[in-house]
Amino acid sequence: MISRRHFLGGSAAAAGLALPSCARVPADGEHVIRYWGMGAADSDKDKAVREAFVGTDAGKDAQIYIDQVPSNGAGDMSSIITAVRGNTAPDLWWMGRFTAVQTASIGLLEPLDPLIEKYEDVSPEEFKRQWLQFAVDELTYEGQIYGLPTDTDARSLMYNEDVMKEAGIDLDLLDPEQHVMTWDELREVARTITKTDARGNYTRFGFAPWLDEGWAYTWGFGLGAQAYDNDTATVTLDSPEWEAVYGLYADWAEEFPYSMVDTFFATYQPPNAPPSQSAMFSGRLGLTTTGPWSLEGNEKYAPDLPLKFTWLPVSEAGAETYTWSGGFSLAIPKGAHITRTLWEYIKFHAGFEGQSIIQPSMGNLPTNLRAIEEKKYNPAAEIFRQMLPTSIARPPVPAGQAIWDTLDRTRAAVPIGSETPAEAVAINQAYVKPKMDLFPGYTMPETYGQPNEIPGG
Repeated sequence: MISRRHFLGGSAAAAGLALPSCARVPADGEHVIRYWGMGAADSDKDKAVREAFVGTDAGKDAQIYIDQVPSNGAGDMSSIITAVRGNTAPDLWWMGRFTAVQTASIGLLEPLDPLIEKYEDVSPEEFKRQWLQFAVDELTYEGQIYGLPTDTDARSLMYNEDVMKEAGIDLDLLDPEQHVMTWDELREVARTITKTDARGNYTRFGFAPWLDEGWAYTWGFGLGAQAYDNDTATVTLDSPEWEAVYGLYADWAEEFPYSMVDTFFATYQPPNAPPSQSAMFSGRLGLTTTGPWSLEGNEKYAPDLPLKFTWLPVSEAGAETYTWSGGFSLAIPKGAHITRTLWEYIKFHAGFEGQSIIQPSMGNLPTNLRAIEEKKYNPAAEIFRQMLPTSIARPPVPAGQAIWDTLDRTRAAVPIGSETPAEAVAINQAYVKPKMDLFPGYTMPETYGQPNEIPGG
């Protein structure tokens, strides 16, 4: 039988007290923390936070072993389920936030409210006020919080200013300080940018709403679509607003056929191409939907290219701006060895100190309000901070992953033409409703979907 200690010890990267990477993980102790951390590409950031923590009085005796979470993709929980059920869970887990409620609902996480009451001199409600409300809401299940939020983002349009100038586009349309484009204006910009060769293939392409971060959620939040009605405790994925989202995909695909767009990307941004080989970097693509995490790649692979960001398109002139935000968190799985040192580390990592170390190099934004106020982020991400007051998170419901999965499938099916918008929303509703029926009367936090107070404006 493989013990919990040996399971984790085999791939542990290093320990807080400058232990070598081959060091074995010791037995559970007051100062030992086994941490499933950020992805391999960002392990240096986890290590930087760990080094800062062990330099504090609270962390001077800490032994923190960082490992990467085995994963088969976004939202994959098979590893943590296996670990918790097999009594081999880590003490701390860097977890995608939008599945926190689902993870908590099946008993994989420890609530943090009892730890706040045990270790802090303030109430849980006051303690949570250190972070953005929508990020706290994403982690709240049945009135208790199941993690501390580490970062956030926002969706926007990114454009190549050189392409705009060459196409003769009025740059004021794209200036976030002056204007928010309507969908009609964006369509006209896309038409103007797009070029074809003698055979009709796109050689330069403007924009398509299903590309990159053009999720159904992205446009749904702008069209008033809600996945779940808190007042009636019902799934609402078959509403007219959701059908309008899929109507948007279908409408654009009539003018810019999915197959031709697909051919364009196969030519100028083929699968598995290196990150430096993108249609945007080569001047072939005018606009796309993305977030602040793009900054890191833009600055690394195309530092001289004038890539800029602006608001998502609105239905009509003067309509309120919108976007949505995701991010990660630190959570304590069931079976963890919970100690004062573990609590101090999660608080340090997800608090002002840890976010101040990590976020400036990540491109994303802090969730800690003090870190936002003191601008502990890439200055180029300032436009995204300005988007946060009207940003919304994905609904914190126990079927969050199922909603995401079906919205993603139908996002491709409609522009391809294999489903109509009416069929897509019926499929989505039928897929999710039985899963939420297992949680009769479930309600999200009352603060979900409310405007956010963002410091630093």
